[in-house]
Amino acid sequence: MIFESMPQRNILEVIHSLSEDKNFPPSHNLAQIARIAKGFAPMLTEVLEDYIGQNAGSTLSYRTARIKAAKRMLGVE
Repeated sequence: MIFESMPQRNILEVIHSLSEDKNFPPSHNLAQIARIAKGFAPMLTEVLEDYIGQNAGSTLSYRTARIKAAKRMLGVE
């Protein structure tokens, strides 16, 4: 499993580093991210819900787009 060799890190940092990794093809990186997401689904759901809650009243366009994306990830929109 990929977690055994990793030092303890923030799960979002791990996902970000995999998305930026150019050593492997994107399909490999997406498979790794999917494996992580499946294992940490409750925590990632909580992170998305917190983000939506903290930024719900924001009128900044980039935050509005990110809130919509987070809601889509949760299946709300």
